[in-house]
Parts: sequence; C-alpha cells; structure tokens
Amino acid sequence: MATRPKIAIGPAARTSPTLWSSMRLCTLRAALSRSGGAGDWVLHSPRAWLGTAFHRLMAARPSDDGEAELLWEDAIRELLAAASGHRLDRRFASPERWPGYYLVRQRAITSAVESELSRRTGARPAKLAPSTAGTEKFLTARNGLLTGRPDQFDQHSVTEYKSALPDPAWAEAASLVDGYWRQLRLYAVLIGETAGWPATARIVSASGQVLEQSIERRDCEAEADAAVAGLQAMNEALERGCSSSELASPGEIACEQCQYQAICPAFWSWCAAGSWPQLREPAARGALESVDHGLDGDLYAITLRADGRHGESGPLSLALRRSVHGDLTACRRGTQIRIVHTHVRRDGRLRANISTCVFSEDDLPELELKGSV
Repeated sequence: MATRPKIAIGPAARTSPTLWSSMRLCTLRAALSRSGGAGDWVLHSPRAWLGTAFHRLMAARPSDDGEAELLWEDAIRELLAAASGHRLDRRFASPERWPGYYLVRQRAITSAVESELSRRTGARPAKLAPSTAGTEKFLTARNGLLTGRPDQFDQHSVTEYKSALPDPAWAEAASLVDGYWRQLRLYAVLIGETAGWPATARIVSASGQVLEQSIERRDCEAEADAAVAGLQAMNEALERGCSSSELASPGEIACEQCQYQAICPAFWSWCAAGSWPQLREPAARGALESVDHGLDGDLYAITLRADGRHGESGPLSLALRRSVHGDLTACRRGTQIRIVHTHVRRDGRLRANISTCVFSEDDLPELELKGSV
C-alpha cells in the first residue's frame, strides 16, 4: 500500500480576524486553515470567489460600467485559473453556473461605480495621511500577535465587503452576521493601534445593502484579548504534543459547514459515535462493494456497505461523474470510501450533486501535529 501523504500542523506566530473566526468554532479547523496542504482536499465555494471579485472591484474604484466590467472579468479569469489547477475546484469551470453569478456581477458593478461617483461628487475630503486610511492594507496589533487587512478604512469607519448578506429568515443568519461584526471588532483594534479608532463598523453587500454598528472600544479590546488567548492556547497544546482530537470541537454547529470534513479524524469519530447526525449536507462512510461503468465514459456508479443509519436500508448506491467527483473505478472491493456534502432525496436516501466529494481513505492524508515551526 502506498504511503499516505501527510499534512503538517504546527504553532502559529500570529492570529487574524479570519483565523479567529475558525478558532471560535474549532481549534483544529483553524490549524488546518493555516496548512497549505489541507486546501488541496477542500472544495472551495464559488460564492466566496464572487466575494473576492467584489472586493477587487471596490478596491479598484472604477469610474464607469465599462471599466468595471473589464475589472470584473479580469478577477474572474484569475479565480478560474486557480480553480482549474485544483483537483476539486475544477468542477466549477463555468462561472455562469455559479449560484447567483449574474445577479452578483451586475450588483457589484453598479455598487462599485456608484460608490466611486459618490466619492467624486461629494464634498472633497481632506487629504488623509497614509496611516489613517487604506484598502486591504496590512496592519498589526498586540505586539504583532494580531494581523489583518481591512477591506477599507478611514478616520471614521471600517468597511467589510460581502457579495451577499444572508436572508434574515434563515435560521443561521444572525449567527453568521454576528461573526462578521466580531471580525470587524478585530479590524477596529488593528486600525486603533495604527491610525486611531474608527467610530463605525460597516458591512456592505454587492446589492448596496449596508449594515452599520457603532464601535465600542471595550468590546473590541475584549475580542482581541480572546483571539490572542486562543492563539496561545493552540500553540501551547501543540507544544505539549496533543492529538488532533484534543484540538477538535466536533458538533453540529462546528462541523455543519466545515470544509475539512474529509480529512478530519475527529469528524468521522463523532459521526460514528452519534449514529451519523443529520447534517444539512450529510456525510457517509462505507466499504466499496461494486463499481458499475456508464456508457458515456464519464458516468459511473458505486455501491457501498454504508456505516450506521445510511446502511440500514441496504447497500448505498451513488451515481458519480469522473469529471466532477473524480475516478474511483480502480478501487478494490472493500476499500473504505468517505463521502461529504451529499444531498438527501425525498425517500431519505443519499445522492451526489455537484458539491459532493468522494474519496478513497487510502488516498487521504494523515495529520501530523508538530510542537514547533
């Protein structure tokens, strides 16, 4: 049997608003996010790519629709180039099929042009020193232990751009938006230690929707204290030789949207111990029984003896495509297969869709925790 690849996890020199967002849910998730190797086993989100394109558009400050359209196409081209070289992301080769692509594109172009027009036609602001305003400027605080790049800030406010804001009717919307505010508190600390404290935090979506909240310095300082303490706790655990399960905090909230499910030992142990919890996009594991080849050279089906409740009604069959889910047709009978981000049919059985990832356990990497960088 070939040696499985390893993903090294070690202490971090600093934290950031993004890292802290992961660490609040699960320290192992945060540690994996720092490892370049872990990203090879993650299916990234086209919605996040749309957010990246929107960020770039706002930073470029286009003066008209034509310039904005060119900037947008350049950003999408770069994102597609990166996706095409990724073993999982290349399934999203057509941006026109990304959820909400045309709507976000038009809203982003309109928002960027209107924002620049407003700047040009409004009262001419006093010229600010480079340290008191910026776009995605690298900042540090807490003696270098906290770092980050605010989307945009000046003497008055700090702004975070999002391609879209969640529907308030969605059960998890409030929690998601609260996470955005907590990130902005850390950005406020970064700005406060560099250029003076802004008064307002803003979340701006491509649709033009704006959320605003006054910045309370005490809350921001407390958030920064917690982020730095979380960093130190993770590093101390790694230094004393902890296992990956000791870093993990498996549960429905932490695991529901975690992109590292496929390679996380704690996630699979939690699923097995809990009779395979009913996540919105369920995971499954089982031994391969058979592979049936399709007629078009792309489509094929696998049948598993699935663990837990997914196998209670008999063998689990999944229709897959090589161009989307990879090629498992050479796997031996009995090979352990992991499946993440499936869809539940009306009859309760699982099926694969474009977001589903399927792996042979023989191919998946092992986590290697180290006590020093």
